[in-house]
Amino acid sequence: MESNVFFDYFLKSLKFYLRGRCKDIGFIEFFKDENNCFITIEDYVLESFVVLSNILSKERIVFSCGIIYSKGVVTGVEVCMNVFELERLNNLYKI
Repeated sequence: MESNVFFDYFLKSLKFYLRGRCKDIGFIEFFKDENNCFITIEDYVLESFVVLSNILSKERIVFSCGIIYSKGVVTGVEVCMNVFELERLNNLYKI
């Protein structure tokens, strides 16, 4: 799979923000199809979503967000954006 510079940047930003409260960022999954990309967050939901939405808003990226419920409790969030927006982000965060 091709490199997703933006997703790596997001994970580094989140690790910095969480500073030791979380040893593994495995609760965040990234999936991309031909038209959209999805970031699913299943732990540290509020903190992770705030970091992600701040980055996306700063770059004026349009995204949608879906809440994941289980037995009436919010267990996660899924963020969706267009693949063209992801390519734009990858170019912005490329070293």
